[in-house]
Amino acid sequence: MDSGHPLLIPLEAPGQWDEQMVGGKAAKLARLARAGFEVPRGLCLTTRAYQVFVKNAGITATLRMELGRKSMDDMRWEEIWDAALRIRATFLAQPLDEVLRETIAQGLSGFDAATPLAVRSSAIGEDSAGRSFAGLHESIIGVRGKQALEDAVRLVWASLWSDAALLYRKELGLDPLNSCMAVLVQEMVDADRSGVAFARDPRDVRKERALIESVPGPCSLLVDGLVDPDRWELDRITHGIITWLPGQRDDAQQDAPLLEARDLEQILETLLSVEQLFGWSPDMEWTGRYDSLTVLQARPITTPVPEKDAKRAWFLSLRPGDARLRVLRKRVAEQLIPELESIGQVFAVEQLDLLGDRQLADAIEQRSAALAKWKKIYWDDFIPFAHGVRRLATCYNDAVQAEDPYEFVGLLSNQPLVATQRNEAIGQLAGKLAANDKLRSALERLLAEFAGSIEWPAFRDALMNNADAAEDFVRGFDDLT
Repeated sequence: MDSGHPLLIPLEAPGQWDEQMVGGKAAKLARLARAGFEVPRGLCLTTRAYQVFVKNAGITATLRMELGRKSMDDMRWEEIWDAALRIRATFLAQPLDEVLRETIAQGLSGFDAATPLAVRSSAIGEDSAGRSFAGLHESIIGVRGKQALEDAVRLVWASLWSDAALLYRKELGLDPLNSCMAVLVQEMVDADRSGVAFARDPRDVRKERALIESVPGPCSLLVDGLVDPDRWELDRITHGIITWLPGQRDDAQQDAPLLEARDLEQILETLLSVEQLFGWSPDMEWTGRYDSLTVLQARPITTPVPEKDAKRAWFLSLRPGDARLRVLRKRVAEQLIPELESIGQVFAVEQLDLLGDRQLADAIEQRSAALAKWKKIYWDDFIPFAHGVRRLATCYNDAVQAEDPYEFVGLLSNQPLVATQRNEAIGQLAGKLAANDKLRSALERLLAEFAGSIEWPAFRDALMNNADAAEDFVRGFDDLT
């Protein structure tokens, strides 16, 4: 990128904005502002600011190391999560250099210091008709103070490398190392209603229907899936309400719509005006009411391949809200784990070598069905629940900015976790190998001999016959497996 490009541009700055410099979100908001739409006042840290930070802080080498260990196609989600955690910690550990800090301070010099700010992503190519990164990158609201703003900017930059974002890029075939992130910094608009609206039904854009969703409070509650919205379907031509579906929320007003008819009319009129400006049907984030409606974002309605869309929805589930985590905790701890232990015990005691052909075929069929069932449960329940630990890690690291990104594990040290017990057992086995040269040599020799065709019963017998003090090691390994 040309070094002459600016580090920061005010949102109301005239001229055509280069999306390669400010990202699609900022470019579209700037055009809306110039066209007279109500848009929160703000500025954009360009992709050059991101590149300057990554280069000066030495983060490029970290990115190449973390994402170059193996092909993304061969990385399990756990490995991607670990890499994303370390990358996020690296971004937080590096302060902004003096030039970037002064640039931000000068850009905000005309803002009221008491007004909270929203710090939002504006990545290149994140909002188009063929792909949408909505909800995959970080948005931080209610930011106050110089240090909090600098931290928020680095967190938004780091969210380019979140596990969900990396998985989605992998799905789309994008090269993560060529990705860049601009950052929008805008004044917060304090409204009691927010939401998203679609100029056409994303499920069938041929219909003359618009969709509007609303939640109480900021729009991030809806985008992040933390609050279930009210939903309306409207006729684009007559502006009449076709259906209204109330959201499932823990409040006493669920029988009353969040929006009045005049609110819906203003949102629909704004949708159609944005559609006319850009020439495409928008997916729009908004906040406010009929007399104070503010556009937070507008992008083309995404019409991806259904399979990709389903996978994107799963990527978004990797950040479950508090309510979802409570449901998952109860289901995983009280139902799924006991059920899994029970079926494991049943399979473990079954003597397959004594079964006839028909019985063996039935046993294989049972295990195949169980495997398919638990694979689905693993993806649908266990992985999203594991991201409760991810939330603990990110919250701890963001607050403490620990040098070791895994320091948070110490918070769980006194908990009776199966994984902790397993790790301790593995550590004890490793200690036995380290203390017994003959055992270790025998193990290494047998591993070479059995390479590619290791079956534990045969390997165990060979180890017992070839190494002193192997009995204690083998017993420990049997207990572990």
